[in-house]
Amino acid sequence: MRKRTRILGRTLAAAGTLAALTVATAVPATAAPQAKAAEPTSVEQDIAQLYQDVEDLYNGLPANALRGVDPLFDSPVKRPGQQAHAAQGPIPGCTEGSLLTYANKLASSLNPTEAKALSALSAIGQLYTQAVASDKTPQVFGTDGQYTPRAGATIDKLRGFWDIESWNIQLVTWKGTDLGSQERTTQTFKLGLDPKRAAEAGALATKVLYEVPALQGGRHPLLTLNAFSAPADSLGGKRIMLGDGLLDVVNHLGFDDVSVEAVVGHEYGHQVDFAHDNYPRDESGEMGPDAYGGYFGAHAKGEAWNARTQQEVTYLDASIGDCYHSHGTPDQRKAAGAWGEKQAVSQNNPNRIIPSAKMIEKFQKEYPKLMPPAAAALAAAH
Repeated sequence: MRKRTRILGRTLAAAGTLAALTVATAVPATAAPQAKAAEPTSVEQDIAQLYQDVEDLYNGLPANALRGVDPLFDSPVKRPGQQAHAAQGPIPGCTEGSLLTYANKLASSLNPTEAKALSALSAIGQLYTQAVASDKTPQVFGTDGQYTPRAGATIDKLRGFWDIESWNIQLVTWKGTDLGSQERTTQTFKLGLDPKRAAEAGALATKVLYEVPALQGGRHPLLTLNAFSAPADSLGGKRIMLGDGLLDVVNHLGFDDVSVEAVVGHEYGHQVDFAHDNYPRDESGEMGPDAYGGYFGAHAKGEAWNARTQQEVTYLDASIGDCYHSHGTPDQRKAAGAWGEKQAVSQNNPNRIIPSAKMIEKFQKEYPKLMPPAAAALAAAH
């Protein structure tokens, strides 16, 4: 049906051009010629259709499908179905973190056609990872599998560290190259579209991936430059999703020594919140997991990192800070991570692990101190 529509569209366009030429012969020679709008290329038409397919897919999901699923940071390339978290902003005097700055640089290198294709495909990839993929099949972390051993070791350690139900928390890799599988993209579209349209949309998604060279066959970092954690009642159930693009960029920025452990530790912190039905709607929703991750990293029964490595983790926390009252500024996220580390190193008994419910309570008491009043921030900016 889409092919037939395109043929009809080209026929109508040709008829319109002929009519315009006929009218043009009747106007005075001094009249300024009207610029003819360029018709969309076949690739642009494919991308426009795919984008619509993805919007319809997200609109067709169950109401609670994305409940509690919040990205590590807000991507500079907004995707279909993505909600903006910023309630206000920008914050005066704030400079976004280095990872966000780098992500914005990557986004600015895309033309509008490439950005729209990436936006649609990234949304498909996230939904596949959240609801279709499973850790029952071998998971390969990193573009070349280089982070697989570290990812497995970290999730195993976290499951034994925090006192929450953990056996059913999956750790799933998010790979842009999965978009090259028509079977996987079709499975994803079936979550919200009828089987026939899902098959057409799945084939189109794979086609667009290779029609746009800038996407590098699924290896463009922005396709998977994030991480997510999902609660039990969301689509796909409890899981942590770790993007190849995020690991690549964090490595590029110099945080490779702590990348996997810090990011998975943070995302597992969301699972700690989920286990206690804690769904903050302010910056503490991201800063809390920074604190819990910092505690795990510094704790003798966690990663047991030394002071220098702990500091590196807090700088990684800062690198994902934003300036829009969304996930916390770089300074706030750094402070949250450092607070968590301090709870571990200042314990009288270094082997004692604070119960997760108590850790949430302690951080919620500390959180207001990490959030300076807006007036004070404005005064500092001037």
